[in-house]
Amino acid sequence: MSISSRRIGVRFFAAIAVLLFGAYALAGCQRGGAGNQVAANPSPTASPGANPCTTVGPSQTSALPPAIQSNQLAMDCAAWQTFIALNWQADPTKPGYPDPSATWASFGTPGSTSDTVWQSYLDAATVFGGGNLQGAWQRPRPATLTLVRTSKFGDLDLSSIFQAGAGDHWLTNQRGDLTFYNILMNQDEFAFVTQKGFDLTTAAGQQKCATQVGKPVTDGPPDPDGPKRGGFNMPAGNQQNGWDDTDCAGNVVVFGQGVGSMEIKAAWTPLPADHSLDYRYKTALATIQDPVTKTTRNVTVGLVGLHIIRKLPGQLPWVWATFEQIDNTPDEAANGGFSAPSLPANANQKPSPGYTFFNPDCQPAKDPVYACRHNMPPRPCGSGGICMPFKAPMQITRIRPVDATANSVTAYAWSLMPAGSVFNYYRLIDVQFPQTNPSPPPGPGLRVPLTQGNPMPAGAAGGPQQIVSNTTLESFQQTSASCMDCHANFASIASPGLLQASSQGHLRQITRATAAAPNAYASDYSFIFAAETKR
Repeated sequence: MSISSRRIGVRFFAAIAVLLFGAYALAGCQRGGAGNQVAANPSPTASPGANPCTTVGPSQTSALPPAIQSNQLAMDCAAWQTFIALNWQADPTKPGYPDPSATWASFGTPGSTSDTVWQSYLDAATVFGGGNLQGAWQRPRPATLTLVRTSKFGDLDLSSIFQAGAGDHWLTNQRGDLTFYNILMNQDEFAFVTQKGFDLTTAAGQQKCATQVGKPVTDGPPDPDGPKRGGFNMPAGNQQNGWDDTDCAGNVVVFGQGVGSMEIKAAWTPLPADHSLDYRYKTALATIQDPVTKTTRNVTVGLVGLHIIRKLPGQLPWVWATFEQIDNTPDEAANGGFSAPSLPANANQKPSPGYTFFNPDCQPAKDPVYACRHNMPPRPCGSGGICMPFKAPMQITRIRPVDATANSVTAYAWSLMPAGSVFNYYRLIDVQFPQTNPSPPPGPGLRVPLTQGNPMPAGAAGGPQQIVSNTTLESFQQTSASCMDCHANFASIASPGLLQASSQGHLRQITRATAAAPNAYASDYSFIFAAETKR
């Protein structure tokens, strides 16, 4: 069987949907096995509501869904099950795996600071920190987070590309506390980064990987003139039938758990010291750093936003799902007004204590920094004579309300939750996904821009109402760019110029290609490599 008949994704994976769903359902009923294909014994606490999902959807198991989704409802359903699988309590002896002894009744226990599956992934800052990575995946994770990032972009400055992507932007809650970010990768991606012969934590290693000649991957005799595999193409998951991952050179390799590369971007904000709101949040103990004084303090932080991105054989341009805590913001209304977000009913929720990033009673005369203007990007003190202190609370609203499809899946997921679970207070915002898959699969030498695969929602090409954004992660670019707009067009490997900017204390500015500066080699839709590479 040739590469064209064996490894193209969408139609083939739709054809085996029934088989894959059977495996998925079985994984949700059995103990043992590998990784997130394991499910703990469910302990129902409420009668489920109406289920809008036809195949894969929210369940009381730790099973990751397979790559069989092809429309918005199906993708939303799979996203919620992915959220459940990744927020399952992690196995304390096997990072990246769910704890087989954890039960559904303990899912989202308030006040728990035990790692979830995604929290047991490795932080990108650790992977690119220059330390010895041999055996790093199995090392115990720190009990306390160290949070210093005040932008999900880290040291990247995207201001020359989109109107509000600069790394010097930050988000301040109504208590005057900053929001902090960490970025993590799963075992499949970590194994690719640390593969033998290519040190992808360095700019030289990334260049070497991207410029490999590659090899044909077929079931029959190699065709020297056929499409090549290899190069900077991260794993999509060998657990999916009919797909082989390859290393930089083009050799077939199984990376990590074989579930596909995954990256997590998490937004955390300090919670009240009296712990009065801990019941509404996934919490963690953290040491946070003041960006001005560099002093640190120990706090309990609450998860306010979560991006989950995953590469699958049927979705090689990745799937981009995003979730938020329900108290974050109101929706933007006409004439600069605001309105309460439309939320599904949930009898397990207690009344909201108010918005985290918005003050309904804001008076411009008493807000000398932002004058109550909505979604106004901050500028650091000393920039053009303007001074916007980090402690000044902001007025953030959601520009594009969450649609009825996402809300229907959230309603069903909530109906499954244990009554006291903190995840009763989290909702799906949206999922952006490619509707078409590149054929043949990508090979070596890829440069930006990469294909977006006719994404749904369309993103910038479809106007503001087609842009997917998280108010804690894209607070100031809700009308300019969706996930895939940025990552497909500008996610590149590190370059000497980017490394030099950091060494001089400047942000790493990502710019559009010109005749004098041609397109950079792509890093498979990931900004981690441009942002985190130190050498």
